[in-house]
Amino acid sequence: MPVFKREMKRNQKTCLIWSILMSLLMVLLIFMYPTIAEQWDVFEQLLDQYPKAFLAAFNVDRLSMGEILGYFGTEAYIFILLFGSIYAIQLASSIVSKEESEGTIEFLLSKPVTREQILTSKALCTLIYIFAFNLVLGLVTYICFEIVKEEPYDAGILFSLFFGAFLVQLTFASIGLLLSIFIPKAKRIFPLSLGVVLGTYFLSVASVITEKLDWLKYLSPFKYSDAADIIINGGLTPAYLLIMTVIILVCISMSYLFYYRKDINI
Repeated sequence: MPVFKREMKRNQKTCLIWSILMSLLMVLLIFMYPTIAEQWDVFEQLLDQYPKAFLAAFNVDRLSMGEILGYFGTEAYIFILLFGSIYAIQLASSIVSKEESEGTIEFLLSKPVTREQILTSKALCTLIYIFAFNLVLGLVTYICFEIVKEEPYDAGILFSLFFGAFLVQLTFASIGLLLSIFIPKAKRIFPLSLGVVLGTYFLSVASVITEKLDWLKYLSPFKYSDAADIIINGGLTPAYLLIMTVIILVCISMSYLFYYRKDINI
């Protein structure tokens, strides 16, 4: 699969950079936990002075930062969801659109490969790098947990958190892949894909500010893998898992359908 090998080589540096930067961020945040745990009573008194809506937006009202999983869920997990989703959607949206944007699609179509093979190779490359990103980040986080933990924690919940983040990132990646079919220019797809991630993140924040906006949570993948829900319930909510699966399958199916019929500019 020459297309697959080509894409793996072209995107390995980006994955490495994202993995290193996010791993360093996790190390920094997790190693701050012992200090927070020691002075949690003081921090808790300070937090009582903040508005309830602010505390709810960061799950501080449902999780205790005096416990390592609670601290991770309030202080670090959102960065994995947010930045990981940005990486995933940018990778998926650019891996197809850059061929037309850079003018290399003519050379690619001249080879004995079908459009389905091209899209499959690119989608598979995206899947592998998103998995690798989460695998590295998960291992670094687990090692840091083992170093700083002051009491036993449920490693299964930690795994569920990363599995949830992986599914959220795949959801955004599938959306990005579909967008790239219709918007072949990289200069246009990058800000749009970034806007999709940030826009849905703000919807998730708005959904907890007031009960009147609670319905917005169904429009944001960030709420599908909410740290508090996973930690309290011991895993992902089945309904949210189903929604993410449907979104991924629909977006990928539509990507194949429209890419096969698309008039490609050469």
